[in-house]
Amino acid sequence: MTRSRAAGIVAAMALGVTVVVGQGAAHAAPDRLTIGRTGTDAAIIKVPARNDTLAVGNRLRGAVYTWSKGDPPCDPTGSTVYAGHAWRAGNGVADRWGSLRRGDVIKVAGCRFEVTRREYWPASRRMGSLYSVAGPARIVLVGCKADDYSRRTVVFARKVGRS
Repeated sequence: MTRSRAAGIVAAMALGVTVVVGQGAAHAAPDRLTIGRTGTDAAIIKVPARNDTLAVGNRLRGAVYTWSKGDPPCDPTGSTVYAGHAWRAGNGVADRWGSLRRGDVIKVAGCRFEVTRREYWPASRRMGSLYSVAGPARIVLVGCKADDYSRRTVVFARKVGRS
């Protein structure tokens, strides 16, 4: 097993998601998720959900995962969830999401979002409540807390317009 594959499996176990080995660029959406504060510039990869979990791939860097049947990010209502890996060694896409603050800008799919809050959830907490086609337009970023895999960094951002 390669080091990157092992890292992805460990990170996914901590994130509470299923790893789909071999998931990659062939399944990538043309959109990217960018965050200036953290230097995030990630391909968006659409994946299935299995057994109530998002079946994320094993890429640590440069990729975030979203449910293939989920609400599109620029819809006027609803939530789109993006999952990314964090890694203690400092090479995960979600490593710096804990530094995001209210008002920070996230761009995705031609839309602009502003962070409204950041929370830390126990890894055992269910994520199903984050998915919704109703309510205000928002995105939610979810990744392991880089220094504590028993916790998740959860960042909420509301849509403020086109980018």
